Amino acid sequence: MNKQFLHYVAATILSVCAIFVMNQKVNTVEAKSIVKTVMHDAQAYDLYGDKVKGKYAAYSQVKLDDQPISFSFKPFAPTYQIKGKKQYIKASNIDGVKRKIKRNSYVYATSSRRADSRLLRKGKTITTYGNSFKFKNGQRYYRIGGLKKQYVKASNLSKIISSNTEETTVKVTAKEGAGLYDFIKDDTYSKKAKKGTKYTVDYAENNGGDEDDPQIFTYHIKGTKYWLLSSEVKARKKMPVHYYDSEHYSYIKFYKNTDVYNADGTKQDHHGQKIRKQGGFLKVNKLLYIWVPAEKKAELF
Repeated sequence: MNKQFLHYVAATILSVCAIFVMNQKVNTVEAKSIVKTVMHDAQAYDLYGDKVKGKYAAYSQVKLDDQPISFSFKPFAPTYQIKGKKQYIKASNIDGVKRKIKRNSYVYATSSRRADSRLLRKGKTITTYGNSFKFKNGQRYYRIGGLKKQYVKASNLSKIISSNTEETTVKVTAKEGAGLYDFIKDDTYSKKAKKGTKYTVDYAENNGGDEDDPQIFTYHIKGTKYWLLSSEVKARKKMPVHYYDSEHYSYIKFYKNTDVYNADGTKQDHHGQKIRKQGGFLKVNKLLYIWVPAEKKAELF
């Protein structure tokens, strides 16, 4: 009975969000919204490239923040944030990318039927959306714009030559002693940047720094794995600064001394000691109900 109840409340808790959330102070501007049509089925991601619950079907309309940004993981693809949600979808599924036509091509509706009589000439540029599809004949095709079911053979097209998405970027100039950092490997700079070198950056992040000091953050160099310290460059203009911890975690504060429980609902014995009331915040990752045998009821933890 207890297990069944626990399973039930575990399922219902999926809709519950953490209550005690640390006040966020994100150094950014309120983005305007825009409605766009999804041209290719789009998976939702968080800002760091991990899949989250949510998919958007082709030809559906979605409300987005109108300023695209880049994922902070390779390949740093431009993305749109779903308005009012911490969900991001790749801009290539909406705006598409440009490719060169390598050989004369027809437009297909299926693997065996053409959509119309058009002939796309070699050397021209065309917009495709999302990843390619594998048809029944074993060949791959890219979706192009216009009505539904319009595809061009992938083998007849070049690699991506440009994006149709206008990204939010800023030009920065390296100061004396500036370094290029690869934070995936370690926190030390990989190589020095020559003084006066100009870089295009597409993302600014404070990861574990002081939110009360907006000057402490790093810039990502567009199209690379490298980052620059904001104190080591001069920026032509400001850009939004994202705070990783505040945007991806919840924080709680203890207002009274608190007992600690095991996952099975039993109280841990610490000889009368409890978590003491404190003024700081602790990071948490889940809010769920656990059946407490001693109280014969489920409590929220």
